[in-house]
Amino acid sequence: MSNLNEKIQTADEDLLKQKDALVESTTLLEASPDDESLLNEVEELSNRVEKSTNTLAALKKAESALATKAEAVNAPTIIKAAHLGNPDVKDLMFKHATAKFIAFAKKQSVEQVLEERYSDKEYVKSTFDYVAKTAVQPAMTTTSGWAAELVQDSTQGFLDTLKTTSVAAALAATSQNLNFGGFNSITIPRRNPLGATPSEPAWVGEAGAIPLTQYDFGAETINRYKLAAITTMSREIAERSTPAIEGLLRTALSESYSVVLDNALLSTLNKVEGVRPAGMRYNISTAAGTAGGGSDAMITDLKDMLGFLVANRTGSRPVLIMNSITKLNVSMLQSSLGEFLYRDEIAQNRLLGMQVISSDNVPADICVMVDADAFVSAFDTPMFDVSDVATVAQNNANGTAPTMAGDAAGDLGTAGEVVPNGGAEIAGSTGDAYVGTTSRSLWQTYSLGIRMVAPTSWAMLRANAIVQRTAITW
Repeated sequence: MSNLNEKIQTADEDLLKQKDALVESTTLLEASPDDESLLNEVEELSNRVEKSTNTLAALKKAESALATKAEAVNAPTIIKAAHLGNPDVKDLMFKHATAKFIAFAKKQSVEQVLEERYSDKEYVKSTFDYVAKTAVQPAMTTTSGWAAELVQDSTQGFLDTLKTTSVAAALAATSQNLNFGGFNSITIPRRNPLGATPSEPAWVGEAGAIPLTQYDFGAETINRYKLAAITTMSREIAERSTPAIEGLLRTALSESYSVVLDNALLSTLNKVEGVRPAGMRYNISTAAGTAGGGSDAMITDLKDMLGFLVANRTGSRPVLIMNSITKLNVSMLQSSLGEFLYRDEIAQNRLLGMQVISSDNVPADICVMVDADAFVSAFDTPMFDVSDVATVAQNNANGTAPTMAGDAAGDLGTAGEVVPNGGAEIAGSTGDAYVGTTSRSLWQTYSLGIRMVAPTSWAMLRANAIVQRTAITW
């Protein structure tokens, strides 16, 4: 079955490329109908698409026959596999965004674009329907739950693609990760740390009275914040093939999303009500790193940080967060005999038995230790909308006017943050932050705008579950 699945996947990819080539050649032929070479090219590509479609259909028929034969043994598993095939869930949201983008650009229905571009990827259409429709669909034994599961998996898959560069994505993968499910907040119950000398439960002798154990419980509320952006581009970009547009969206979103996400997560700022959560380094235990450098300084710093967590009963699953250069430095530490002490372990993203998360987004010369059991995050599937008639204010959110990042009075605020009811309007905004604002008509400039809104948040469930060392010397 594995070989058959591989053949189907390869045939599927080849067919998609051929369809893209046929769409481009047909567009050129429409512009030059008398070009005989283009006519021959379209005819040849049409034959290839037809042949590849038949080949793919034959392979899928064979797979279906095998699945039907195995269905009596394990019906639920085979039914689900028949629907999903081998979906690449980490790219699902990009496929949804691409389909919506192309549909708008070419004035086609999304269903038509899905049929033309992703006809052999049933999971793309089915999950798009699940995301787009608000009505509750009837439960069926062949489809119940799988679209919802796959959409949720796509969000995790997207985070997985960021794990090598994003601290937030990597930390979410090793800790509790939730989704808002349409609500504005999530309340998570927790048991607060035990006292220094707990006496219950107690050892009870025969006929002895069992003591009452009163644990200290609390709760943490994670509010639903959002990361959002609008990107404009010319319609010429929309005329590119599907893989090219997917690549553009994937690259742009992955790079900007991971940097902005990590900057907020690793900040030392308190939360801003209605805008963003507190940075995980806000108001935490901090001390300068041990002087002298080398392995001795590193071990001392790590022992001190872990000792802090253990003393506060929050060190059950410590994770180290450091800059990529710091990780490289650790890999190069040597003994007096010239042996690399930690090279093999740090290559597996572990150090002295603890998990290591490294990224260029971490400030240089700091090391953070956090108890993964005390960290919780929530990410919902990003939502995309497209327009070609909107007029947009061309301000980013940096700290220089004109910017969207103004404060409530219209003066320059904090870069990367737009206060509630804030930001520049198309016309009439007053305040130093908005001086020089210009607008752009997407209709007049033959352009498209795509808007992404990504519900995002996090919180620490326990106090004293994170500690850092600054100015480290190793």
